[in-house]
Amino acid sequence: MLSPRERLLRNLDWNLLYTFLTIVDESSITGAARKLSLSQPSVSNALKRLEDHLGMRLILRKKGMFSLTYQGLRVYEYATSAGNIISHMAEQFAEDEGSVQGEISIQIASHIYSPSFDQTLAQYHALYPKVLITINTQPSADIVSAVAKGKLHIGLSNKKTAQTGLRFDLLGYEQMAFYCSRGHSLFGKQNLKLDDLSGLSYVSFESDQPGEGLNEVAKLRAEQQCWGKLVAVSSNEEEVRRLILAGVGFGALTVEGARPFVEMGILYQLPPYDDLPVNDVYLVTPENIPLTEVEKLFVAMLRKNVEKSVREIYFK
Repeated sequence: MLSPRERLLRNLDWNLLYTFLTIVDESSITGAARKLSLSQPSVSNALKRLEDHLGMRLILRKKGMFSLTYQGLRVYEYATSAGNIISHMAEQFAEDEGSVQGEISIQIASHIYSPSFDQTLAQYHALYPKVLITINTQPSADIVSAVAKGKLHIGLSNKKTAQTGLRFDLLGYEQMAFYCSRGHSLFGKQNLKLDDLSGLSYVSFESDQPGEGLNEVAKLRAEQQCWGKLVAVSSNEEEVRRLILAGVGFGALTVEGARPFVEMGILYQLPPYDDLPVNDVYLVTPENIPLTEVEKLFVAMLRKNVEKSVREIYFK
């Protein structure tokens, strides 16, 4: 059996409370009827139903007099507080109606440099601020695999595979170079050659392997025999940079990502200085799995920004 409190909560009609609030605010049944576009008998009946439901008199009405009872004042105060909350809720839902909402999950190889992608993030958020953007880092091979399995719809990768069901859009390129930190034996030395790197401890990305995302870096090391003892591996650029800065070994970083640390004088670029390895940057999306509306909007904006960038660079 329901308690009186539970019964009141279940059966209380907000329309009756709203009508009561309007009666009080207008100080008359006639004014409330006019504001609510109802007949006076309908408003009077609503007030009586509320009083019967609560079991108390709320308003004293006599000719030329309109006043709240003590219980009526308490109900008015509580109903006003509830009305403010409901009003804010209604405003929120009214704003949300028709607006773009949802969530986008993106996986990206941590070292990827793509101005078009960064530009798209800023533009997209400005246009659709109610969309939550989640970005995580993974090796390129894992990103491609996740999209192929339908676990991911948007990925940025250096790796491209000849695999049905996947679409690869070229977003641009990133340069990589080798770097060491202050404590390294080659830091600050001039006229270095690739031969000077041979046999030195090396810090590597997981994808720094033939056929993987950083294939061009692996290819350069193999061709030039720029390889010493592999001492540390990570899939995250921040951790590879941390290892290099700690003096564990030298390693490859994107030129853009390393630039601030070079300018601070805590990273030093090693050879080669010309013909640096260049990685392709791809947008990876599924061809056979439909994207959500928010994902479609993001992917379309990114492709448009890439096309605009290409036109500005090559077709001025």
